[in-house]
Amino acid sequence: MYLSGSKWNTRADRRRRRTSPWRVAALVVLIGGVVYFERTVVPRTPPLFVPTLVPTRSPATFVLEAESLFQAGKLEQAEAAYLQAIEADPQAVQFYTELARVQVFSGKYDEAVTNASNALLLDPNSAMAHAVLGWALDFQAQADSDPATTLDALAKLERAIELDPNSPLVRAYYAEVIIDEDVTAFPQAREQAELAVQLDPNLWESQRALGYVWERTGNYELAFEAYQSALRINPNLALIHIAIGNMYFNLNETRLAIDSYVRAMTLAPQDIVPLRLIAQAYARDGEFGKASQYALTALSLQPTNPRLHGDLGRMYYKNGDYEAAVRSLSLAIQGGPNAEGDQVKGLPLDPGDALVVDFYSMYGLALARQSQCSLAIEVAQALVTGVPDNEIAAGNAQEILILCGQIEPPTDTAP
Repeated sequence: MYLSGSKWNTRADRRRRRTSPWRVAALVVLIGGVVYFERTVVPRTPPLFVPTLVPTRSPATFVLEAESLFQAGKLEQAEAAYLQAIEADPQAVQFYTELARVQVFSGKYDEAVTNASNALLLDPNSAMAHAVLGWALDFQAQADSDPATTLDALAKLERAIELDPNSPLVRAYYAEVIIDEDVTAFPQAREQAELAVQLDPNLWESQRALGYVWERTGNYELAFEAYQSALRINPNLALIHIAIGNMYFNLNETRLAIDSYVRAMTLAPQDIVPLRLIAQAYARDGEFGKASQYALTALSLQPTNPRLHGDLGRMYYKNGDYEAAVRSLSLAIQGGPNAEGDQVKGLPLDPGDALVVDFYSMYGLALARQSQCSLAIEVAQALVTGVPDNEIAAGNAQEILILCGQIEPPTDTAP
C-alpha cells in the first residue's frame, strides 16, 4: 500500500537521466579553482582595511646621500636630503648644522641662520652649532652691511673656540669673522687661518679661510694660491669659484673673472651673488646692456631686495636709460611696491655704505637728467649733509645742482 500523490512513493519507477561528461568536467574545474584560490591567492592577499607596512628609511642614508650631492656641487638636492634626514630624526643636532652650511653655500643666509639656531636650541653646548651660526651670521651681515650682526657672529665663534679649540672648521670660520669685523686684526685672523690649515690641510674651508684673509688685506696673489688649493680639494662649490673670480677681477683679468662667476652661477643658480658680480664685471668693461641683463636676473630671484633694484638702476643709468634708472633707483632708495605689488623697503643713506651712497648719487643725477629737479635737489642736499666727507658724493651733488640750474658750472682757471 502506498499513499497516492506522496513524494515518498518508493515504488515509482522513474527512468534515470544520464550525467553529461561536460558537466562533470566543469564541476572538477570549478572545485580545482576554489582549492587554488584558498591555498594560493588568499594567503597572499592582505586583509582589508589594514594599513600596508612601508619600510622606514634610516636618517643615515639621507645624510650619506646629502654628503655625496654636496661634493658634486648639487646644493639644492643636498639641502632636500638633509631636510628628509631632519624629518626622520628631528632631534639630531648635526643634521641642522650641515643643512645650514649647505644653505650658506647656496646664498640662503636667513634660512641658514634659522637652522643653525635650531641646532643651538637642541644643544646649547654644541661647538659646531655656535660656529655654523656665527659663520652664517657673518655672511648675512656682509649681505646686509650690518656691523652689529658681525659682532654677534664673532661672539658665537668665540664661544665655539672655547667649546672645541682643536676643530679646524671652527678655526677657519673664526678667521673669516675676525677679518670681517676688523680688517686691522689681520695678524690674529691669519694666525687662526694658518692654524686651521695645520690642523687639517685637506679641509677646503681651511684653505679658503687663509685665502679670504689674504684677500681682505689686498694680497691677491697669495689669496689666489690658497683659493686654488681649496678648488683642488672640491671643484664643485660656487663659493670657491666666486673667490677665484674676485682674484681675477682684482688683477684686472675681467674675462677670466666672468668665466669663474659664470661657473659659480651654474653651480648655484638660486644665488644672487654670482649674478651681481657678473653684472659688475661687464659694467667695468662698458657692456652695460649685458650688465643690465644679469642685474635683472638677480632681481627676479629676490624681487623685494632694494640693493638689487639699486644695482639695476645703476646699470640703466650708465647705459643712458635715465627713465628706467629713476624707476629702479626710486624703489631702492624710497621703497614702495614693485611691479608685482610686493613692498620694497627703501635704503637709508649710510656714510659707511659706499654702494648705497652711489645709489643716491645715480638717483639724483638720473632725476636731474629727466628734469625732475625738485626731487633731484633734495637728493643733492641729502648727499651734502649726509656724507660731507665723501668727495665723490660731493662732486655728484654739485653736478646735480648744475644740471638743475641751481649753480653755475665752475670756471676753468687753468692757464
